[in-house]
Order: sequence, then structure tokens, then C-alpha cells
Amino acid sequence: MTLRLFGCVCGQFHTPPAGLGLSGDEPIDVPVPFYVLEHPDGVALFDTGLPLGMMDENDAYRGLLRAQGADVKLTPEETLTAHLERLDIDPARVRWVVASHLHFDHAGGLAQLPNATLVVQKREWEAGMDDEVAGRYFLPRAYFDLGHQLKLVDGEHDLFGDGSAVLVPSHGHTPGHQSLRVRNAQGDHILVGDACYACEVVETRRFPEFSDHAAMNRSLDALLAMREPATVMVFGHDPAQWGDHAVLPSART
Repeated sequence: MTLRLFGCVCGQFHTPPAGLGLSGDEPIDVPVPFYVLEHPDGVALFDTGLPLGMMDENDAYRGLLRAQGADVKLTPEETLTAHLERLDIDPARVRWVVASHLHFDHAGGLAQLPNATLVVQKREWEAGMDDEVAGRYFLPRAYFDLGHQLKLVDGEHDLFGDGSAVLVPSHGHTPGHQSLRVRNAQGDHILVGDACYACEVVETRRFPEFSDHAAMNRSLDALLAMREPATVMVFGHDPAQWGDHAVLPSART
């Protein structure tokens, strides 16, 4: 078996478009994706989507989001576990979880993956452990500091050791944000994560207020420079990539 890549949408983020650097005036729903990499050496996830608690209208973190004019929507059919079950993958046998970064909508599903090793950039983990920095970048420890075995990496890292999935640092959105380049029979994909929310932002460079804009510009330029003619850039929360014709399959064919 060679590497297979799936993309799954774990709920929606409801927000004014300006919060994601997008045009328009009315609030929009954008996808919260995560990715499944099935490799002969084991199953890995890139991000984990929303926490199960987000299905509860009275969830405390949802309350904080609503106070800022945002919210999330998550149904039982959209949870990480439900997606994995449709792919015939036992969450208990997921070997690695690569966190692009430690925001709640990217690390939120970790609690459903009890045996996974969390693969994260060393500087991102250190930011999450620093109360002042974590507060500035909205890194809530309740979603990621759960006792998982850690693999802290510093810079590029070849996840499987065969060049099929290479972690690429893309700091700026958070201090240790990382992206993932996946090369397999499906093609060449760069899973950008929140180094760029959507294709539109490639041109506008409208980044979140809390982020390091200079670092985000450098990271995005570096990711764009990696592209080859057939490379597909999969952005962090782009509605255009997860409509009727999803950029990646979510089921076996």
C-alpha cells in the first residue's frame, strides 16, 4: 500500500469574513478540515478539527467565540471519530497527529486519539506552554496538553522517512505554525494550514491581527515558491475547496 491522502471537514466556523481576510460584509461559514494520511508505516493525521464539546450550545469556549462575533457548527456526523469510522480507521490506531498549530479548531480532536504521538514544532509547543504567549496567540492548553507522547521537531521533518510527507515550518500565524507537503499517486499537495486561510488571501495578504504579519508573508512566499506546475495548494479554511467538488476525497473509492 502506498500513501493515501483524504480530506475531511469537521464542522464549520461561522465568522465575519474580515476575520479571515475575506471580502464581503455578511457572516459566512467556512470549513474546518483535517487530513488523513494512510501509509504502510501507520496512519497519521494532519490536524484534528473541532473538539467534541463544540456540539454543545453551552460550551464555554463557544461562549467566548460568540462574544467576539463568531461561532462554530459541529454535528455528530462531522466529528473526527465519525470520519475515521467511515474510512474504516480505528481512532485508537492512529499513530501520529501532526498539528499545524495549537488553535482549538486544529488540535481540538486530540482527545479522541488516545494512542497517537503529537508531532509539533518545538517553538509552537513552547509558545503553548508560555502563558503570556499562549494568551496572545489564543492557544488554549485544555485542547492540546493532554498527556500524549510528544515528538518536537525543529524545522523540516520527513514524517515517514521516504519523502512522501514532509513537514515545512511556516511560522507567523502562530510562533511555530507548520505546513505539510504530500507527494503520492494522487499528486503533489501542499497542506498550507492557516499560513493562508484561503486562495483570496494569497493576493490580498489580509492576515489576522494577532499574527506576525512579516513572518506570515515570508512563510507564504516560501510555500508558493515550492510549487511545481501541478502542485495543489490546500488552504486552511477555503469554502471554494470544500464544496460540491472537494479538493481531496473524503471516502474510499
